[in-house]
Amino acid sequence: MPLAKIDQRGRVQLPSCLRQKMKLKEGDEFVAEDLGEDTIVLKKINLRALLEDAIIKAKSVDLDKLEKEIEEESNQLARQKFKISAR
Repeated sequence: MPLAKIDQRGRVQLPSCLRQKMKLKEGDEFVAEDLGEDTIVLKKINLRALLEDAIIKAKSVDLDKLEKEIEEESNQLARQKFKISAR
């Protein structure tokens, strides 16, 4: 099992065999998740692709429909909170 060490600046260098196997290169981004009990998981992400996908999905949102749904939901919550019967 290859070892990785943290340097003085908190950087972790992954062993070359892992970098080669996963075709990792300088600038690749990762999400670091603390799972507790001395366990950290690194997951490679493509932030640019995630943002581009979010933009595409956002463009397809019908803002008028969304606004109406939000208004209806807030009215329903207000009626429940203040015990007002529906019209």
